[in-house]
Amino acid sequence: MSNTTEHAPSLLEGSAPKRLAAFSAPLVAANLFQYVYQFVDMGVVGNVVGESGLVAVSNASAIVFIINAIAIGLMAGCTVAVGNRVGARDEAGQRRAFTASLGVALLGAAATTLAGTALAHPVFSLMGVPGASLDQTAAYLEVISLGAIGLFLLNAACAFLRAQGDSVGPLAIMAFSAVANVALDLVLIAGAGLGVVGAAVATVAAQGAGAVFALWLARRRYSSARSLLRSMRDVREREKALAAGQDVLRVGAPMAVQQAVINLSYVFVTAWLNSYGPTIAAASGVGLKISTIAGLPCWGIGQAVSAAVSQSIGARMPKRAVTFARSGCLMAVAVTVCIQIVIQLSAEWLVSFFGESSRELTEAAVLYLRITCSVNGIFYAAMYALDSFALASGAPKLALANSLIDAFAVRAGLAWLLSVPLGFGFIGVYAAQAAAPVLPALIGFVYLRLWTRRNLTT
Repeated sequence: MSNTTEHAPSLLEGSAPKRLAAFSAPLVAANLFQYVYQFVDMGVVGNVVGESGLVAVSNASAIVFIINAIAIGLMAGCTVAVGNRVGARDEAGQRRAFTASLGVALLGAAATTLAGTALAHPVFSLMGVPGASLDQTAAYLEVISLGAIGLFLLNAACAFLRAQGDSVGPLAIMAFSAVANVALDLVLIAGAGLGVVGAAVATVAAQGAGAVFALWLARRRYSSARSLLRSMRDVREREKALAAGQDVLRVGAPMAVQQAVINLSYVFVTAWLNSYGPTIAAASGVGLKISTIAGLPCWGIGQAVSAAVSQSIGARMPKRAVTFARSGCLMAVAVTVCIQIVIQLSAEWLVSFFGESSRELTEAAVLYLRITCSVNGIFYAAMYALDSFALASGAPKLALANSLIDAFAVRAGLAWLLSVPLGFGFIGVYAAQAAAPVLPALIGFVYLRLWTRRNLTT
């Protein structure tokens, strides 16, 4: 007996664009909630601690983004592995894939804890974090690393829910985590005076609570999330779960590397911008936080595309898979353009949210937004939707190749060319970030066309 439609409307029935829009909307909102507490962290720290705290959180965030990206990337394998089995109406297979995903999540969390606590000071020293902020930056990362288990389990449970076609559950979970994080920020940073460390503790506590809620919700709503340990007592079940784990890693490992590579390029860019002094470093950190808002819908729609396409392929409905990809691309572009217009019109006000700043810092942050949050967003939106299609359709290595092009060939390589040999300084670094998604988006379009011809030719 299948539970594919037990708690969520089927993605395989009705108008594909309408189903994708309805499915995507809560995921976009969930990503907004997830970002709220990162945004609030910087806002509260900037107002309470000042510029040194702002520099600490902006630099630490560059590494924390990598940790988040690895968790999200690994668990994208859960979405595809479970989604294929939902489309095929294989409930036992869903259970094995989810069990394997939780095992992968625990291993990923353990590795993150070890690496983050051991490398915090050396990494930020290499990045050139100003001395006044170095200890605070390292402490922030150490706390986040120690609490990584909450982040990984939270993403595993949410990936399972998305694979079922359930986007309301992840929204409720992220809303809960965001509210908890904001409340804890105010208590620990402003009230208890813990500063940057308080921001990290708030994030870890909120993610841990969110993970407990997410696992409970998955178990409550779907029978394939129950009796996981009991089913593993059978030798044949364990063997099948290991095979499912290979499916999870086949997609999740390249995606984790892809996400890590893209965010690693931001670390290089952040380190580069540190060389221009604390004002430019802080301004760029603020600009990155704000411009990331424009990308949030892309992430939510991309997650929806991955789930919908994986279900369609599992159900042997390639035409519907292509329709989901095309619809997702159009939706992502339309929503991103609207958000970017709002950001451009309110850039200075958004920068002021992070506390009173010098005129130089404000102008540099606004310039960052003028350059990196403009027409390039069209390509960024298309790139993310098309990479999500490649991921779900069996080409995770293409998404990985695109990330290498985005991160190193353009974001890092062009940044060096424009800033040093051509002498544009930090403005050249900004311009390189704006250009990064153009070529990967074009490659994604070519892949979609080729996949369509190969699979829809009769």
